[in-house]
Amino acid sequence: MLAQLSDPRRPRGVRHPLVVVLAIAVIATLAGARNYRELGDQAADLPQDLLWLLGARYCPQRRRYLAPSGSTLYRVLTGIDAQELDRHVGAWLRQHAQAGPTEWVLALDGKVLRGAWNDDGELTLFSAMLHQSGTVIGQVRVPAHTTETTQVAPLLEAMDLAGALITADAAHTNMATARYLVEDKKADYLVPIKGNQPHLQAAAVEAVRPLVVGTSPHHVATERGHGRISRWSTWVTPAVGGIDLPGAAQLACIRRDVADIDGQALRKEFALLVTSRGPDRLDAAGLARHARGHWGIENLEHRCRDVTWGEDDHQAYTGGGPHVMAILRNLALSLLRRAGIKQITRAVQRIARDPMRALALIAT
Repeated sequence: MLAQLSDPRRPRGVRHPLVVVLAIAVIATLAGARNYRELGDQAADLPQDLLWLLGARYCPQRRRYLAPSGSTLYRVLTGIDAQELDRHVGAWLRQHAQAGPTEWVLALDGKVLRGAWNDDGELTLFSAMLHQSGTVIGQVRVPAHTTETTQVAPLLEAMDLAGALITADAAHTNMATARYLVEDKKADYLVPIKGNQPHLQAAAVEAVRPLVVGTSPHHVATERGHGRISRWSTWVTPAVGGIDLPGAAQLACIRRDVADIDGQALRKEFALLVTSRGPDRLDAAGLARHARGHWGIENLEHRCRDVTWGEDDHQAYTGGGPHVMAILRNLALSLLRRAGIKQITRAVQRIARDPMRALALIAT
């Protein structure tokens, strides 16, 4: 997959093939490298057997395989086309994700790289993540002076999403996104209703109020942990009467009651949702599960990238470097997720102690 990228360097004077530089950058990222300097340090410590397997250049005078230096890694990663790399990585991850469940449930969400500022402002990446595995199968950069709501079509254009369920935050609860998903992509949506759509919110409240006040929930889930008890109650009703959203089929209200370990009530929260999927394909239990799955994207993707690789602290801004570094972290995290690894930081530390362990992840 990495060999398909175009090399922006002039052929004269190139000592390390682009695919070798990128492969070593992936290995170094899997070993926990957070910035260009750490990429160079990790590359310098790679064992000879691994450099040979990755196709590194052999130096007869020194009788050893040579890894690219930190400065070479910096020049390459800031010079390559980040959008092209994102397309290839996303396509490769989608291809390998097809071995999983036949029905995809995708979460759409944006992430701001807080340390990556340049003349255009902050860098925001908009991604699509599989609920089932936490694998990001698509990512695009949000152009400056616009929002992620304009990037739904560019993100999903290359994906076959017929029959898939798409979850997103309230910013995407709008006519354009709903119509694109239902009509163009033949997919379904599950999105929250909030104050950015006041008329829709008022109609939804009017529809679900009698259910919440006068009937038992259609589904209840309870969890204990972190010193508290959380109870999710879900009510579902047909989307009729003022629910002016293309394809809308069902409305839902999810109430979360939080109590301490002794059962003393602490707080109560309500969430309104709308979906284009009918009750024959999405019942109250499935709706609650997918809604909570979307709320978990912060822990599955954003928090991992920040805690394990310090993404928000990476103050890079030159060329496409910040975007490329984010792609490497996304690829590394997705490789770990594909292998069924849940303790991400611990796995990265194990690879740092022995980089040969990365082969099991990149060779599958």
